[in-house]
Amino acid sequence: MPVAQIYLPQGASTLEQRRALVKGVTDVIVSVEKLPPSARPYVTVLINEIPDGGWGVAGHGYALSEIPELVQKGAPTDPDVPR
Repeated sequence: MPVAQIYLPQGASTLEQRRALVKGVTDVIVSVEKLPPSARPYVTVLINEIPDGGWGVAGHGYALSEIPELVQKGAPTDPDVPR
């Protein structure tokens, strides 16, 4: 059955947010794959929390505090995102 892996910065979400994410991703997989309700217990969602400093984009490691700027402005080598 389907398995989805989600990577989040460590400590960036609460237990309630992670539970909502698992439910939402499960709902999408069941809908897109047109699975019967009986298959729902076999959809697996894994949330992997990456420790601070463990994010790397375009050859640069990022601290948790730098991720909002990365998301907003893009990686420094991304030619499609003005800096």
